[in-house]
Order: sequence, then C-alpha cells, then structure tokens
Amino acid sequence: MSEVSLSGQCELCVHQSTPIPIRVFPCLYHCKKMLCISHLSEHDQYLEKQLHLQKQLANLWENYQTRFNEDKWQKELDKLKNKLEKYRQLKEAINHVLGINQFNDSMEDNDKFQRLMQTVQDAIREEDQTNVVPSKFYYSIEKSK
Repeated sequence: MSEVSLSGQCELCVHQSTPIPIRVFPCLYHCKKMLCISHLSEHDQYLEKQLHLQKQLANLWENYQTRFNEDKWQKELDKLKNKLEKYRQLKEAINHVLGINQFNDSMEDNDKFQRLMQTVQDAIREEDQTNVVPSKFYYSIEKSK
C-alpha cells in the first residue's frame, strides 16, 4: 500500500448517506482513485481476482485454440457452401423443367429429364453417405436432452 495518505472523502464512501472526511489512499496500481483503507483493500482483492480470472480465461482459450482446427472447419464450411450452391442450382433446374406445361415428344426434353433424375439420384446417394451421424456426436446430443 501507499504511504501517501490524505484527508478527504473516499470515492466509494461518497455514495453513502453521510460521507465524512477520512484518511484516503490512491490506488497506485490501477485507477488512481482515492479510497479509504477498507475500500482500497476490497479494490485490491477485486483486482487480484480479476487478474486470476483473466489468466484462467487466457489458458482456457489457448487450450481451446490448440484443440479447434480452424483450417479444417473452414474447409468444411467451404464444402457446405459449395453443396448449398449445387442444391440451389439443381432446384432451379428442376423447377424450370417441371414448370414446363407443354409436353412434346422431343428426345431433347426426355434427355433433360433423365439427366436431372440421375443428378438428383446422385445427390440423394451423396446426402445419405454424408448424413451419417457419428455415434459420439449423437451420444452428446442425447445426453444433453
């Protein structure tokens, strides 16, 4: 603590109903507030706890960062964006072909239907393969319910 002491009002005691002049000390480590010995002690404890919590948070964050593979998740996100774009394009193509009200016996139209049907079947097969939920993930979801 500081050896400097002044007679005045504690910046925290001022909020009480009848503040009286008392010996106050500056917070030399942090904010320079003038505080009574009681509030200075509480303030020091608060700062110590804050520093401790700050270190704990930094350690936890470092631990998480070592476990979290940002590049892997970015690649997964890019794959999902591509998948979504392919879905939207396929949806637009399907809606366009299904929206045609004229039926004609054109081989070209039949080829479009067959190609789109094959594309949708491939997409369904791919979706079935990628939607397998890992048991560990499923277990954590069930456990949290």
